[in-house]
Amino acid sequence: MATAADRTNVPLKNWGGFSEFRDAVYDDLERLVTAGLADRVLLNTRPLSRVEAARIVARAIEKIRNDDAGGLNARRDLEPVLDRLMEELKVELTSLGVRTSEGGTAPGFFAFTPIDRAQAFGAYANHQFSLVNSQGRTFKRGVNGGLTFESRAQLGDFLSLYLQPELLENEDYGAARLATGYAKLTLFNVELLVGRDSLAWGPGYHNGLLLTNNAAPLDQIRIGAAEPFLLPWVGQWVGPMKVLMFLAQLEERRDHAYTKLTGMRLTFAPATFLELGASRTVLFDGLGPNLPLKKYPEAILNPGFGDVRTHPEERTDSLTGLDADIRLRNVDRYFFPSRDLRLYGEFYWDDTCGECGPSSGVGHWFASNLLPKGSTTGGVGGVHLLELFGQDWLDARFEYARTSPISLNHDQFTSGYWTRGHVISDFIGTHGRDYFARLAARFTPNLMVGLDVDRAVVGSTVEGFPGPQEKRLGGGMDVSYRFWGRYALFAQYLISDVKNRQFRPGDDGIDHLVRFELTRSFR
Repeated sequence: MATAADRTNVPLKNWGGFSEFRDAVYDDLERLVTAGLADRVLLNTRPLSRVEAARIVARAIEKIRNDDAGGLNARRDLEPVLDRLMEELKVELTSLGVRTSEGGTAPGFFAFTPIDRAQAFGAYANHQFSLVNSQGRTFKRGVNGGLTFESRAQLGDFLSLYLQPELLENEDYGAARLATGYAKLTLFNVELLVGRDSLAWGPGYHNGLLLTNNAAPLDQIRIGAAEPFLLPWVGQWVGPMKVLMFLAQLEERRDHAYTKLTGMRLTFAPATFLELGASRTVLFDGLGPNLPLKKYPEAILNPGFGDVRTHPEERTDSLTGLDADIRLRNVDRYFFPSRDLRLYGEFYWDDTCGECGPSSGVGHWFASNLLPKGSTTGGVGGVHLLELFGQDWLDARFEYARTSPISLNHDQFTSGYWTRGHVISDFIGTHGRDYFARLAARFTPNLMVGLDVDRAVVGSTVEGFPGPQEKRLGGGMDVSYRFWGRYALFAQYLISDVKNRQFRPGDDGIDHLVRFELTRSFR
C-alpha cells in the first residue's frame, strides 16, 4: 500500500525544551553528524523536513549495522542521541523502510494529525523583553501567557500541510494569530512552499547575518530542492547539494509598505567534515512608487540592477554571505578538551563596492557589484565543543558576531533589514557586537540544564538613526524536564543589565524575565 512521507518541517521553535532557539532535533542531528555517523550531510539550510531528518538518521543506522569491523563500538556514547532521534522520527523511519526498536507504524496514503503537540506558556517581565531567535516573540511588561498547538497532514509523497495557531494574552490585550502555516507541494525532488514559515541560514546558533528566526515567520513563496542531490559527473567530488529561492512580502507599516524580500542559497558538502554555503538576499519594490512585475526577475537576479536617480522604483538593497562548518570527530586523541568539535564561520557584506570603478584595476561591473566593500562587512565565528572533558552529557558553545556601521540599513529602505519589530538577521543590528557562551548539561535522559552568558551591543537598522546603541550584559539559566512520557517542561530565567533600553538615552536598568513552556505530545 502507498504510504505518506511527512515533508512538513522540523520547526525553528523550541517545542518541549532540551534546546533554546529551535526544536531539539537539530541539536541531536549536529551531534550525530559531527561524530561522523552520517557521512556528507547538509544541516545549515534550515528548516529541514521531517523526512529529510529521518534520512540522516537512517544513514547513521545503516552505517552502524554495516560496521562489521566494530570500529564504531567506541562511540556508544551516541546511543542516547540516536535513540532520541529514532523515537522522534519513528513514523518517518518506518515510511523509509527502516526497522527500529521504536516500532513506528507507516501511515497510509493520507495522514492527518489534528494535534501533534500542544503547548501552554507563560512569563513575567519587569520591562518589555524581546527574545533572541524566537520568531519575533516579545513579552510585555507584567504577566504574559498563551496557548498554541501544531497540526500536520500529508497526502502521499507530494502534498504537506502544517498549521500552528496561537493565542496570546497579557495585561494590555489578547490576540489570536497564525504563528506558522503553510502548504508544500513536492514533485521530482522539487519543493514548492506557500505560506508563513521561518528560515535560518548558516551554521550559527545565536547569530546569523543573512537570515535567522529572530523575526516573525515570513509570508512567502519558496521553491527549491526537497532533499540534497548529486550533480551528474561531478557529484561525487562536489558532494550532496541543495539550492532554494524564496520571495516574501513584508508588512505595511514601514517606510515602503509591502516591501519584497527575496533570497537564494546554495549549500554543499564536499567532505564528511565540511559543509559550505553561499547566500544572497535582496530587499526591493514596495509602495511609493511600485516596481513593475516584469522587472522582478532582473531585480532578484542582477546584482547591478537599478538606477534610483532616474527610476526611484528600482531601489534594491542586497546582502551576500559565505559560510563554512568544519566538523571534527574524536579530537580528544589530540588532547583537546572535547570528544568532537565544530568550527564554523560566516562572512557577510551589505550592498556592494559602489565606490570602485575602472581605476580600481578590475572590471567596473565586477568591482561595483560583487566585491565587498570593507566598511560593509560583518562576520560570525563559533566553536562548538561536544562532550566537553570527555563527558557525553556536557556541551559548550562560544560565538562572536559583529556588523559594520552601515550593515543592515539603507538610504532607500530607511527602516532597514527589519520586520515587525525585529531584525530579520542578527539581533545586534547595525554596528553591533555580540559575545555569547552556552554550557548545556544533560544530567539524565529527561533532565537538562543550560547556562548562557551574553554581552551585546545592539544598533538600530533605521537609516541615520540619531539615538544611542543599546548595550546588554547578562545571561540566563534554563531547565528542561520530561515526565510522564508525553509531557515536557522548559523553564528559563534571563537577566540583563541594559543601557539605553530600546535606544532611548539614559533608560538604564536591570531587566528580568521568568518564563515557562509546558508541552504535551499526542503522538
